[in-house]
Amino acid sequence: MSIGTETELAFSPRVRLMGRKTGTRPRRDNGVSPPPPAAPAVARRSRSARPAALEWQDARLPLFGRLWARAWLPSTLLAGSLVALMYLLQASGVAATGYDNQRLQIERDDWQLRNEQLRLELAKRRSLTWIESEATGRLGMVRAEPTALTYLKVAP
Repeated sequence: MSIGTETELAFSPRVRLMGRKTGTRPRRDNGVSPPPPAAPAVARRSRSARPAALEWQDARLPLFGRLWARAWLPSTLLAGSLVALMYLLQASGVAATGYDNQRLQIERDDWQLRNEQLRLELAKRRSLTWIESEATGRLGMVRAEPTALTYLKVAP
């Protein structure tokens, strides 16, 4: 090969990339490496002039990694809000159940008292003294005299 061809090969992008991968640069016949071109070095500096904190945006992260990098704070706040909402719903449900339970116990006690009053009324109306007073007072009946009783004997 001629020197011109090697020089062209030394500065071609493909040969330079291959030289970087292996850690060696192609050399001329005299064994001295060629100086790096000036224009790409300026472009390299302008690309690396970004702050290190923003370099992660250039990296290709998986979808979950990108979502986590951008939305961890809102998703954490959303999860915390959901947990707090579930706790409040549960606590209010327990309180409402307690109030319903208390109301039903009071209603049960009222019905038990009413049942007891009805049992007392029934016992009073079944008593013979009450029946006699109702018969003589309200219905106008009279008590039978002992002499007006007649006993009959029935044959067996």
